[in-house]
Amino acid sequence: MVLVRDGETGIEAYVHHRHPNMAFAGGMIAFPGGGVDPADLQPDSSVDAQMWATRLETTTESARGFLAAALRETAEETGVRLAPDDLVPWAHWITPRFQPRRFDTWFFLARLPPGQQPRDISGETSTVAWVAAATATAKAERGEWVMLPPTRVILDELAAYPSVAELPTSKPAIEAITPGWIDVGDAVVALLPDDPRYPGDDRSENR
Repeated sequence: MVLVRDGETGIEAYVHHRHPNMAFAGGMIAFPGGGVDPADLQPDSSVDAQMWATRLETTTESARGFLAAALRETAEETGVRLAPDDLVPWAHWITPRFQPRRFDTWFFLARLPPGQQPRDISGETSTVAWVAAATATAKAERGEWVMLPPTRVILDELAAYPSVAELPTSKPAIEAITPGWIDVGDAVVALLPDDPRYPGDDRSENR
């Protein structure tokens, strides 16, 4: 969940600095979130599962799971409670095959509701902070912060907007992005689909 608000120098996002010993993305800057639990897949009369399935281009069960997990994880990790209508589907990423743990992840954008403030209640972070999107990407560029490609790309996108009011309330046809990869000997380098060296992974996963 990408929680956003207006700051003095542009749009700010609420980020977690994950504990170094976390099994996934340990020590990295990330957004609040987590996996879909079986209970998230149960029918909920308050959610228009068919409408969300159309928006996410998936089945009603999967759409219900993604949405319920996003709302539940946000409440569990930050204390912020959102309604389904507060969420804007923003990005869809699938981890490349070289990762030992793979995830099919939707990122939702949500404006911080009036009268609420997020707080660290997850136990999974060393620090939490509101940070200007442009500041976060600058820290990543300097090597001060480490983040996975989806986090970096989303922060780059947010930095292009002058205020929360300018953010779109919907995005057309969001395609799943699966980073490619190359082995440079002492490391594996992730590549985005627009990189001329892509793919090291299978393009068919993006269709």
